[in-house]
Amino acid sequence: MSSHVIDDVDLPYEASKLIRKPNVGPEGYFSNDLRVGRIISTHHYPEMKKASYKIEVDFGPVGILRTSAQITNYSIEDLDGRRVVGAINIGHRVLPGGFVSEFLILGALLPDGRVKLLEVSDDVPLGSMVA
Repeated sequence: MSSHVIDDVDLPYEASKLIRKPNVGPEGYFSNDLRVGRIISTHHYPEMKKASYKIEVDFGPVGILRTSAQITNYSIEDLDGRRVVGAINIGHRVLPGGFVSEFLILGALLPDGRVKLLEVSDDVPLGSMVA
């Protein structure tokens, strides 16, 4: 699939429809820098074609990073203060309105394409590496 879609009729992310991706080996996996952070602010992002939020996350000693995400199935109130997992070494991407996305927030895709964020216990320190 070339771009993320939400479709509650065709269910494009139904597990039985997904093809297993090629092996990347341990080097490929361990090259990802996955860290625990806490959402410190969430705002609507009206410049995007698909409903999205602008999100700032505190990754502790790594610092505060920004991203955009199509996770509007969560309210802003449900997101602010929540611990999340982010892929923080994927590079930067300039989005509409000049917003710079600095990481990818991680979640599981439900069959219809909505994202269910990965959950992290509150006792895990910010900036912790995900293994």
